[in-house]
This record gives sequence, structure tokens and C-alpha cells, in this order.
Amino acid sequence: MMKHYSIRHRLFIGSIILLFLALIPPFIYVGGLLKDDVLTESRLRARNGLEMAAWLMEEQAPFSDTASMNAWAHRFGQRTGIRITYIENGRVVADSEIAYEQLPTLDSHRNRPEVKAALANGEGMEVRYSTTLGKDLIYMARTITVPDSGLDGVLRIALPASVVNERLAELKEGLAAVFLLAMLASAGLAYLVTRSLVRSIEDLAATAHAIGQGDYARKIRDYPGTELRPLVDAINDMAKNTRRQMQMLTDQKGRLEAILDGITDGVMVLDEEGRIHSVNTALTDMFPQVAGMEGATPLEATMQPDLQKAVDAMLRSDTAHSGQPMPDTGRVCNVELSGGRYMEITLVPFADPAGTRKIVLAFHDVSEREQLEKVRRDFVANVSHELKTPLTSIKGYTEMLIESPPAGREQNSMFLQTILKNANHMIKMVNSLLVLARAQHKREQTAMSAVDAAAVIRQTVREMDPAAHEKNISIETQMPETPLMVTGDRDALCEVFRNLLDNAVKYSPNNSAVTVSARITEGRAAFCIKDSGPGIPEASKERIFERFYRLDRDGDTHKNGSAGLGLAICRRIVKSHGGEIWVESPLDSKTGSGAAFFVTLDTASA
Repeated sequence: MMKHYSIRHRLFIGSIILLFLALIPPFIYVGGLLKDDVLTESRLRARNGLEMAAWLMEEQAPFSDTASMNAWAHRFGQRTGIRITYIENGRVVADSEIAYEQLPTLDSHRNRPEVKAALANGEGMEVRYSTTLGKDLIYMARTITVPDSGLDGVLRIALPASVVNERLAELKEGLAAVFLLAMLASAGLAYLVTRSLVRSIEDLAATAHAIGQGDYARKIRDYPGTELRPLVDAINDMAKNTRRQMQMLTDQKGRLEAILDGITDGVMVLDEEGRIHSVNTALTDMFPQVAGMEGATPLEATMQPDLQKAVDAMLRSDTAHSGQPMPDTGRVCNVELSGGRYMEITLVPFADPAGTRKIVLAFHDVSEREQLEKVRRDFVANVSHELKTPLTSIKGYTEMLIESPPAGREQNSMFLQTILKNANHMIKMVNSLLVLARAQHKREQTAMSAVDAAAVIRQTVREMDPAAHEKNISIETQMPETPLMVTGDRDALCEVFRNLLDNAVKYSPNNSAVTVSARITEGRAAFCIKDSGPGIPEASKERIFERFYRLDRDGDTHKNGSAGLGLAICRRIVKSHGGEIWVESPLDSKTGSGAAFFVTLDTASA
């Protein structure tokens, strides 16, 4: 990962590097020059010391033997602080630092650099570590002949090199101090120079950040130097232009959102990759899980594979032929949702102002249309089936009467009774269909009025008394003494209670009772018809209100001659009156028998 440094750090580091590069060569040069000067001075000092030792040795001669020469060398070293050595044919004859008895144990000095140089050139010099004395020494040697002694060899002196090293160390410390002071001065100068510049750059950055956060009224007025003037003008112009563009985008977004939210159909916009870009409120009402799923695919949001296939097909067609957009007038996809809902989805591609290809999906709820179409198909199929059975029976018996008329009067009467029974069943079914059709448009065609529901129920009970008497069934009424006024159509309400009481009597066992009750609850009239019949299974409680639906009891759906339209007529009439109808069964949990049909209607006062 690349590490970023501030301008101040860069200027500081740059000045340090520049100063380092500028001072190092002079430092090396001056250090070397001073070192050469110190060594030259040390060589001169050593030569002077050697000349003085040679003169004194010549003045001191002759020596009686090498012991006296070594004693003189010791005295010379003690007085001058200079080590003196006399070498003859590589053998040390005298040394101011070595006892006379130890001289024979010393190695041959013939191959010492300064000795070899002196033998070759008359004089030699060398700086090295002395293993004998354990320190660095400056050696200076020259050939010498000792008068009247018969000695002809090399005289060598040794000066401590510590003096030279100390002077070189002092010079290095001085140069290092100068270098350090120069570095500190450079850093301070760089800080002073960059402080105002960095502060101005920080102000520029803070203003740019504020503009990026939406503070488009922010402007830069103070800046250091003319070099930053183009940048300041660019930032100010950017803020002004961005403010204008954001205002335009906000207005466009507001208008677009108002339009989309005002559309009753659901709208989904997909980006160039087929993922959700935005949706309107109507779509979130249709698919609550879509809210907050921007960036997801239509399949993830709606769980509809057919819709995803249609989107993928449009994306493939739009990017066919080497990625060139292909014209597409749109596609239509029909999907079925849970709960019997149907959606007709129109997919239309479009390009935004930047040229990016997107897709708009319009969701139109066609559930009512599909349900009506399904009802129409079921109705035609059911009516055809219900009419086919009696018509077949009528046709068969009629052909039999024509082709082979029975000889006996009783058989002939039986055939005619069968034909009449089927004809009456057809008439009853057609009348029920007419009543159902009228009930569908009753609210639009008939003005509602105040009706005494108690009187309607008493009239219906009187009409059902003969049928109940045949099965020894008693119809008990629990009605208020005062009129029970509801808003509705009298004939339609008679049809509702007639159907309900007819079913109660029809399915109740012999020697039982049917109860009809009514009461007022929260401004609504509630009616209940209870019977002691076989009850209604849980799965059929809703379906019994559908057209042509009949419970299969003992495997004979036509045992009671019902067309399966009575309860459908009741529900349609009650719904057209703004009421509710439902059933509760069984009433006896042990035997699973009994059913109670409830009807609620608005009272006339409400």
C-alpha cells in the first residue's frame, strides 16, 4: 500500500536530502584535506624528531658497546617522550622501550615497511599498530652511521598516533555539529515557509469537502500566491455549477417521484445489468418485500422466474451483435401470484441522457379481469353441465314417448312426470340465474329504502311452514316485538332469507328444530339461522358460497334437486346491500353437526 505524505513533510524531507547532498561532498573533501594536513604535520614532526635523535646520537658517539647504546636510548626516550630504535641488519640493537636483555627475543625488523623504505630510499615512514606496545604509532626511519663505533644501520623513531586521531576526531565533531545546525536551520525554514501554504491548502480542502457534502454556497476568498488562483476559481465555479445542477436534479427527481407515486400501477426501473434501480410506492404496496432491495435482481425481489426470464431475454436482445443496442418495442409477461392475484408486466427498454441502457417494468394488477374471466368460463361450463342433465332426460323420455308410446296410462303418466320434474328443475335454475344476475346490479338499479326485516322473516317463515311440517320440523323465531328497520330491497331480502331457511329445513333431520334470531349490534342488524343438519366441513365453508358448488352428501349431489346457486345468490344480495354473510359449523363438536348462517345489514337509522 502506497504511503502518502503531506506537503510539509515532503518539503522538509526534500530540504534535508538536498542539504545532505550539498554538505556531504564538502564534508568528505574537507575531512580528507584536514587529514592530509594533520598527517603531513605529523610526518614533519616525526622527521624533525628523527633528525634530532640522529644528531644527538652522533654527538653522543662513540658507544663502548650495544648496552651503552641501549642505555642512551632509554634516557633519550624518557626526556623527549619519543621511542627510538636502532636496527642493524634487521636486528634490534637498541630500543628506548625494551630492556637490553629482551632485545635478542625481538623479531627481525628487516621487512618492516619503514625499514625497507629507509634502506631503499634513505628514509621511510609508516603508521600502524604496534603489537609490542599495544597502540597505534607513527614510524619514521633513516639510515645512519654511528661515528667511531663501527655501526652502520637504520635509526627509527615512533610517535604515538593518538594525537593525530584526536585532532581528526575533533575536526569530524566540528563538521558534524555544523551539519546538524544546518539541518535544524533548514527544517525551521521549511516549516516557516510551508506553514502559510499548508494552511491555505487545508482551507481549500475544507471548502472542497464542504461543497462535496452539499454546502454549495461555500466559496474561497483568500489564497496565497497567484499560483493557486486557477485552482480557487475552478473550485468556486465547480460549487456554483454543482449547485445549479443539483437543483435541476432535485426538481427533476421530485417531479419524477410525484409522477411515479401518482401512478396506480407498480413501476420498477432496472439498470444496465438488470438489477433494481428504483421502484414507486404502488409497487411496494404490491410487493412489500421489494422495499430497500435496490441492487437486487427481479427474481430476488419478486420470486417470479418468468419475470426474470423476460428481463434476461430483453437484456440479451439489447446487447446482441457485438454489444450494439438493438431496438425493442417492449415485452409483456403475465405472472400468477399467491392468493389468486394476477399481474400483467410490461417491459420497455430506454436510454437515459448518458446513453445507459435501462428497462422500465410496469406492473398492472389484472386479478379482477382474470377472476371475471375464470368466473365466466366456470359459469358457462357449470350452466352447460347443469342444463345438459335435465335436457338429456327430457329428450330421452320424449323420444321414447314418440317412438314407443307406453300402452298403459300409468307408465305414460310416469314418463310425463319425469319430463315435468326436469323441466321444473331447469326453470328453477334459470330463475335462480336471473335472480343472481339482477342481484349483481341491484344497488345500481334499485333505490334502497327502509325495510322491516322482522316482517320479512315472518313472511318467509310462513312460506316455509308446509315444507317444515312434512319433516315435523319446528321453526322458532326470536325476534324483537318492535319493527327491525334495515336499509335494503324487500324482494331481495326475501330471496336471502328464503334460501337460508329452505337449506335449513332441507338438510335438518326429521323431528328437529330450526331457529331464526335477530338483534341490533353497534348500528347493524345481525340475523342468525341455526339448523341441526350434518354440518359443513371446514374446507367447504367458503366454497359453499360459490356458484354451482354443492356438498357431496352420500355420493348424490342431485338428491335434493339443488343447482348450487342459492348461497351464491345470498352472498351477492348481501354484498350489494353492504352487509356480510358467513357460516359457523359444527355447532356440536361431539357429533360434528349443526350450522349457523349469519347475515349483517345496516340499520335504517345508521
